[in-house]
Parts: sequence; structure tokens; C-alpha cells
Amino acid sequence: MDNIFIFNVARRAVSSVLNAVSIHPRPGLVTPLEKDALDGTEFPTFLDGAMGMFPCLVNCTSVGYETEEMKPEDAMTLLCPVGEQGEREVLQATRGRLAFKGTLFLIGLLAAATGRLIAQRRNLTPMALGLTGAAFVRGISERELWPLEGKGEDEDKTAGERAYVLYGIDGCRGEAERGFPLTLRAANLLQNLKDTHGHLSLRERAAHVLIHIMSENADASLAARGGIDELLKVQGTAQDVLAAGGMLTPVGREAVAEMDREFRRQGISPRGSAVILSAAFFVLSLGGMRLTRSGQEE
Repeated sequence: MDNIFIFNVARRAVSSVLNAVSIHPRPGLVTPLEKDALDGTEFPTFLDGAMGMFPCLVNCTSVGYETEEMKPEDAMTLLCPVGEQGEREVLQATRGRLAFKGTLFLIGLLAAATGRLIAQRRNLTPMALGLTGAAFVRGISERELWPLEGKGEDEDKTAGERAYVLYGIDGCRGEAERGFPLTLRAANLLQNLKDTHGHLSLRERAAHVLIHIMSENADASLAARGGIDELLKVQGTAQDVLAAGGMLTPVGREAVAEMDREFRRQGISPRGSAVILSAAFFVLSLGGMRLTRSGQEE
């Protein structure tokens, strides 16, 4: 496969992360206008982290393409060290502030799925991307989460592991293993809103989709930090905002603004939902990509 195509996949992945962070409002989350409610991360730091992902995503795409004849589970043994190196590079780029663990995991898997599908000369449909990405991590919850049952919480565990130990929430691992269901629903809603509410800006449509994601996402990072009560608060508030119309009505937009003010007062940052939105942007961006016989993108 032409290196230009691999770079374009990684470029679209990074662009998707930037699209997701650039919308406003993003209740509690970092935006071009607001710091993150939890730790004060600013927009330039997030940009540094997003750009730091690029080499990892190039490598993920390459692994997916070059291991087309391997079992997906075996290819995952090559993807794991690529992701770990990516986390180190993001940490270096953000001076230790951010690692983008969930983002690298989900979008890295989708980048690898893209490479494999192209190697198989298959179309990059949302369903194909979700199922192919899921194949790489088949059995990951059984291997990595089930052994934690009955063990106590400790500082060595990641946020995702603590959420599983405390509440049985499987986070990004479960989302990937099940075929990216919430990601695909979010991508479908983004497309539907473009078709039915084209008069709204991309910023407004994406903000509405983010609220939808928050309303149903079992966000492991929220649960690990603030407990099940904080997770249920975010889901319930998002459901109330959607009932008021979300970003599609004046009343709903005011409800979103109040949600943002409340989350910032309380230090609530639904980062897991932002990761899903980034992955949804990426899935949509891949739909039109094709590889010609010369290796160039159509």
C-alpha cells in the first residue's frame, strides 16, 4: 500500500480528534474557549497531544495492512506495543499532562481495521470497520478484566480497571469488543443530522451528538474518578437536556449551556464520551476512501 494512503488514514484520525475537541459547548470538557473542568488542561496542550498521536496511528494502519494473513488476535500482539509507544509519545508531547489511552485504543484499532480492510480490498463501511476492529480484541475482557474480579482497588490499576473492579464497567475494552456499537450509533446520528438539520453548523450538530453519547455511555473514567453517582448524574442530566431539545431548539441550547456551567462548577469532565465522538468522526471520514491500483487515494 502506498505510504501516502497510510499517512492519509492517520491524518484523518488526528483530524477527527481535533474536530471533536474544537466544538463548543462541550460540557465540562476542554474546548478552544474553556479549560477542562477536572484538571485545567488547556486547548494548546490538547492540540500537542493530538499531534503526538500521528506516528502511532501511522503504525497502527501499517500493522493492520501488513498482517492481513494473520489471525486478528495475533496481530493484536503487534498492536499492543505500538499503542504503548504512542502513549509515551503523547505524554512527551504534552509534558506529562495527557496520555490519550482511550483515544489511542479505540482510534488505533479503527486505523488497524482500515489497513486490514484495504488489504482485503473491502469497502470501509461503518459496520465493516466495527467488526474488524472488534476481531483484533476478541476475548480482551476475559483476559484482562475478568481476572480482576474480587480484587481490591489500588493505585496501580488504570481508570478502566478500577471502574471494572468497582462497578463492572468495561469501558473502551467493551466498546471495542462488542463492535463499537455506541461509536457507530454516534456516527449514524452525525450523518442523519447533516441530512435533516443541514442549516445547523457542524459544531452544533456535533455538540448535540456528544450529549446523546453522554446520555447512554457507561463512562469508565467518570466512574473511576467520581463514582457511580457521578456517572448517573451525567447520564441523567444529558437525558434531560435531550428532552428539552438539545442543540436543536433554543430551550435545549440553554439547557446545554446550563449543563456546561454546572459541570464546570463541580469539576465533571466526561472524557470517555469525547473519545467516542472522536471515533465517530473518524468512522465517517473513512467512508469515502478508496485505493486505486496505483496505490493512490481516490
